[in-house]
Amino acid sequence: MAATPTLDPQHLNRITRYIHTGMELPKYFPGCWTTHKYFEADKLKAIDEALQADKENVEIVNLIVKAYKDGWYTRYETIAFALTKCLMLGGELVKEAGYKAAAEVCTTPEQLMLFNKFTRLLKTGNGQGWCKSVRNWYCTKDPMELAQEVTRVRARHGRSHKTLIRKSHLKVEENDNARHAVVKYALFGLKRAKQLMANKEGTQAVFEYIQRVEDMRHCEDPAAAAAIAAENQFTLDHVPGHLLTSQEVWNAVLPQLGLGELLENIQRIHNMGFLAADSATTAVLLSLLNNNDVVNKSKVTPLEVYITIANYKKKCRPMKHEKAKVSLEKEQRRRSRQVFDSSTGLWQWTATRRHAKEAKYWGIDQPPNQAVLMALSKLIDQTWLLTPPTGARYLITLDMRHHMFKGRHFCKSFTVPNAKKGKKAVNGAAAAAAAAAAGGDADAPEKKSKKHLLAECFYNKHVTPGHAAIIVALQLLKREKQATLAVFTDDGLQTVALERNFTTIEEAEFVLRKANLGKVQLDAPMRWAMTRKEKYDVFINMIDRPTRYMELDMAARGGRGPGGRFGPPPTTDDIQDRCPVRALERYRAHAKMPNANYNGGPGGRFGPPPATEEVQDRCPVRALERYRAHAKMPNAKLVVMSLASHRVGSTDGSHRGVLDVVGIDEHVPKVLDAFVKGQFQ
Repeated sequence: MAATPTLDPQHLNRITRYIHTGMELPKYFPGCWTTHKYFEADKLKAIDEALQADKENVEIVNLIVKAYKDGWYTRYETIAFALTKCLMLGGELVKEAGYKAAAEVCTTPEQLMLFNKFTRLLKTGNGQGWCKSVRNWYCTKDPMELAQEVTRVRARHGRSHKTLIRKSHLKVEENDNARHAVVKYALFGLKRAKQLMANKEGTQAVFEYIQRVEDMRHCEDPAAAAAIAAENQFTLDHVPGHLLTSQEVWNAVLPQLGLGELLENIQRIHNMGFLAADSATTAVLLSLLNNNDVVNKSKVTPLEVYITIANYKKKCRPMKHEKAKVSLEKEQRRRSRQVFDSSTGLWQWTATRRHAKEAKYWGIDQPPNQAVLMALSKLIDQTWLLTPPTGARYLITLDMRHHMFKGRHFCKSFTVPNAKKGKKAVNGAAAAAAAAAAGGDADAPEKKSKKHLLAECFYNKHVTPGHAAIIVALQLLKREKQATLAVFTDDGLQTVALERNFTTIEEAEFVLRKANLGKVQLDAPMRWAMTRKEKYDVFINMIDRPTRYMELDMAARGGRGPGGRFGPPPTTDDIQDRCPVRALERYRAHAKMPNANYNGGPGGRFGPPPATEEVQDRCPVRALERYRAHAKMPNAKLVVMSLASHRVGSTDGSHRGVLDVVGIDEHVPKVLDAFVKGQFQ
């Protein structure tokens, strides 16, 4: 067989970028990538181009499998989608390798059904290769493990075990009775499976386990269901919908959840009213958050815990406009069955019986549990070192001015833009008259202020850019042996000394905000490192928005495009000679009028012509390239984190080793580590 052709480096870079960021450009956006439409048929053009050049290039499949085994990806969807595109566009060798790879990357039922969702979306067909890969998933697992997976996840993404088994024409070996029993259960249900496999050897243990799952699914008594869940260590996936609002069931299921799942469900539990000060659920949750074994088994980052704290304090996650409207409608419906208690400042239910839909948010108006908040704050200090160090040398530069913490209206009263004179006063008088007529009715919904007292991160609006930057920087400082912390100043940057083992978030904020702060120049870290002859593998700049470059003088904006984006190198035409005397001399020569005169006023006195040295290239990408050549470090990397704005473009995608991070979410630390370790360029 001929040797595997080498994949074009540009295609390789674009594919690995997609696996880790969901885009072929080196730019990471937080949030739901399905909503961003990253998994449409016209995405990931790099695979189209690579397989158009060579339909038998198996190296693409090997690249996807390697990314899966390395484990640095943040969403499994990119792995499944990239592999499905290979099946759609590749030749026979690529398809054969792709279905073999599917057996390696699809280990859980969620992954199997997500992969089959994409095969259906891209219309790869249900041929022999597909049938063999599905049959392989069901036939290689231990029968008891298969029973646990089939009962835990019955269907996902529009695919079910019943559909996959039927379409793949699964046939079980004659003597494999236990596996046969699980397959019959998936196809026909427990009652029919027992009739077909009655008294067969090896089926008793499997049927007993499935019977316990079915007993819980059909149980109407929450206490009995909680006992079954605790005895069999069932997870949240086993709990049927009608028991998800039962406090006893949650108490039984919580110990089976990992730390990441606990953080994800804290707000959900609070909304149902289970986190009262003296409740059993609070005691179970606190014991898990303070359990070192639970913490050490996880890969939770301090940023994820801090985001959970910020959302829990606000009693909700940030919502888009459509969901916010629905939430407001639900709140208005709640108020019709509540009264306002002026002594506690809380809304109390007047109804004693809960409607099924009301049970999900029965306690949403209660304040956050302070004991839970304290436990989460302590948890941050336990998670600094959970992720392994990369071993790289970091220079982390932060913008720590007031706008990283406070909103744009923090120092002035908010006025409605484009409001006509007198309109605000009329509206205010009308509102006052309406309030007086209503007699101060407490049921009237409060009109929330539009003032942004605090700065907001993109996507996670309850987190300020300043605190997000401090937490990411502190994690790197505490975890890595060689990490330098600095702040932007008018002269470039100033390093800040922090004790890595004892510094808290509050202490770091105090020290960083007391430094000599100044305007942001994104190329300053590279220039500083070249001047000091320091060697760094990674430069990380944390700012709120790249448009801060407009604060700089015109001479300091060279090489920056509109909005602070990537632009061409500056030329001498960028700084023009505005001297009227030399303009007069140019006019005399051009118009052939040697006697033309100029009568100027005082001020703006005669000066020398502008020097070409004044036109400096401030592009951070070209500054990184100069640093690579100067320090002889061709693999040095640059990360620009624009925490409050999505309008960022440090590179046009043609440069390697440059990454833009937009906003913040719990996956950002892992994306940074993958980029630093060279998983993508």
